[in-house]
Amino acid sequence: MNATVRAASLLTNRLVTLDAKPLPAGEFWKLVGQVDPADLLDLDVVDIVDLVGCDHDDAVRYRTLLDATTAFTFEQERLLEGGVMLISALDERFPTLLSERLGVACPPFLLVAGPIELLAQPGLGVVGSRDAAPDALDVARGAARAAAAHEWSVVSGLARGVDQVAMAAAIEAGGQAIGVPADGILQASRNAEVRRGVHDGHLCLASPFAPSAPFRAGNAIGRNKIIYALSQIAFVVAADNGSGGTWSGATEAIERGYARVAVWRGVGAAAGNAALVARGATPITDVSTLFDLDPTVPPPSQDSLF
Repeated sequence: MNATVRAASLLTNRLVTLDAKPLPAGEFWKLVGQVDPADLLDLDVVDIVDLVGCDHDDAVRYRTLLDATTAFTFEQERLLEGGVMLISALDERFPTLLSERLGVACPPFLLVAGPIELLAQPGLGVVGSRDAAPDALDVARGAARAAAAHEWSVVSGLARGVDQVAMAAAIEAGGQAIGVPADGILQASRNAEVRRGVHDGHLCLASPFAPSAPFRAGNAIGRNKIIYALSQIAFVVAADNGSGGTWSGATEAIERGYARVAVWRGVGAAAGNAALVARGATPITDVSTLFDLDPTVPPPSQDSLF
């Protein structure tokens, strides 16, 4: 871990609870646009104020975060012993699609368990309602099997319904999957099937949250953008019209250019699917055509990182 990555990891530290609040994505990328985080490592509060141009309270906060090296390193090593790796967004191993597509909404770090190389390989996002109809679940299975045949990972959110069905079908077909949970990575790994998938090298977990963070609706919304941005093509199997996590995630991805979004329009399509097409998603009636789509997306409306 070089000095820049170490400083960035400390400033966004969610491994150890401190009196100082870690930098969220927007604040982190604003700071990175001003200075190399490594330049702050040996500065006192007064010098941080001078270099960054921040107020005294923010400089104290930065200094407090940067001073937690021993506790942070201990916790980082403990996680690593359990198979969980922390990757800063300034680390060369961090998936470039996330930073390119999300801009200042890109998470400043990921906690990763399982084959990290999957994050740099083509992936098909498969998302949909927890209460999708049986026909829609069959579509999710078919898309996942097609992804495995094309040597693409399935990227999804580990939720009941479309997510779990698609990820299981990909692994059963000899493929691999990336799961982005809406809770901490240690919480998600309590599931025996999830642990087995990670251990066998079929599943990579990637989380932008604290290791033991509980499920929250806000986390579910936040992780949706990561699913889309990690996907060459994002496939919405079933969405309610105007409400729900699948709808909000898909509309945000279309509006902000997080991914090329495709939507199922065959048997089992839900009420919101046609509305997503009207907003700019690509209609799909044969899952085999997903892999012929151009993954290029318009420049995101999010501000760039620098």
